[in-house]
Amino acid sequence: MAKKLLVKNKILKRGVHYLTSDYKSRNENRSTHNGMDFVGSVKQDDIVAIEDGVVNYVGYDKGGGGNWISIKTNGIEHRYFHLANNTTKVKVNDKVKKGEVIATMGETGNATGYNVHFAIYKNGYVDPLPYLMNDDPFNIKGCTVLDDFYTTFVKSVQALVGVEVSGIAGEDTLNNTITISKNINRKNGLVKVLQIYFQELGYDLGSYGIDGVFGPQMEKIVKQYQKEVVKLSDKLIDGIITAKKYTWKSLLKL
Repeated sequence: MAKKLLVKNKILKRGVHYLTSDYKSRNENRSTHNGMDFVGSVKQDDIVAIEDGVVNYVGYDKGGGGNWISIKTNGIEHRYFHLANNTTKVKVNDKVKKGEVIATMGETGNATGYNVHFAIYKNGYVDPLPYLMNDDPFNIKGCTVLDDFYTTFVKSVQALVGVEVSGIAGEDTLNNTITISKNINRKNGLVKVLQIYFQELGYDLGSYGIDGVFGPQMEKIVKQYQKEVVKLSDKLIDGIITAKKYTWKSLLKL
């Protein structure tokens, strides 16, 4: 069933995005799915560039993507697949602006009806969701992508623990954190926030992906983080993000 997704950075001209197939393991039936599929509020909505950039590829993907366009922004490619025949409005080396129409969604390639497959390629395919939801994921404003993810992470934590949402972590944020583990608050809203952040740090979330549940893979990731980043002693590596303690302090960079 299609799920309406409220995005900050649109890829459909009309701005209404219904998600029909999610990225990789967020949809258990498409564990190799390297992007997100959307339909809009009309049968064939126009596709717009998610950010300013330069077109680096226009062509046809024989592997199933059909007509597609790739635009590069600060070394990161945003790719749009299943485009309708004879609707492409750009060519290689064109400079495009955020929100500019580049083509119309279609059903070329292995598509079941009109849709657009949106993907992010950064030394391999990565989760497109932060690029749809974050204020500056392509580093347009001069911060690093990781710093932007960190600020988004802090703001999300602050909103969920009930303190001022500033994007700047301090003692107030730390003192309002809660314990997260496979036995405590395992489905708390903070779990999904943590999963997104760990994924951006390069950790493998396994087959369940960003599901908002603290399971065995999350426990494994936290233990790895505690060992490699927090550098806790073996007896303190427990896979638990304890309220106000070392792992939270490290995650919040305090």
